[in-house]
Amino acid sequence: GHYTEAEKLQRDTLEIQRRVLGPEHPDTLASMGLLAYTLAKEQHYSEAEKLYGETLDIQRRILGPTYPGTLLSMSNLADTLGEDGNFTAEEKLSREALEIQRRVLGPEHPDTLYSTTNLADAFAGEGRYTEAEKLLRETLETQRRVLGLEHPDTLGSLASLAYALAGSQ
Repeated sequence: GHYTEAEKLQRDTLEIQRRVLGPEHPDTLASMGLLAYTLAKEQHYSEAEKLYGETLDIQRRILGPTYPGTLLSMSNLADTLGEDGNFTAEEKLSREALEIQRRVLGPEHPDTLYSTTNLADAFAGEGRYTEAEKLLRETLETQRRVLGLEHPDTLGSLASLAYALAGSQ
């Protein structure tokens, strides 16, 4: 929860990695993703979206569109877009990530389930609560079995389901 301190350390690390390893090195890309995550947690969505987008562009080009890190960046960017209220973009990117993840990682992989929750969140944000509820119930059933009830992703999906149910009333 010490995001301001973390952000400074991450910026310093990223500056050194860009200089020493180069802007396209996998470690540099990982640090870019971590900084973007921290910025999103601080609700600096515009900057987080820009950094996630830059990271994603490089990962697609260097590592490929099906590389797990690339897919996770897509999911994280989608989540950030939703947090910023851009549900249409969140839905589009979540669908893209989800299609690839189901094929490459499988339908029960934690990253696939995370993207499924992002898609459901986009539905809820767009007022499509019935679709969100259906997708979240399916996702939760798998998460409970695969990850367990107390896993943070499962709890996040439970919170999303509560939001969708409250919105549909």
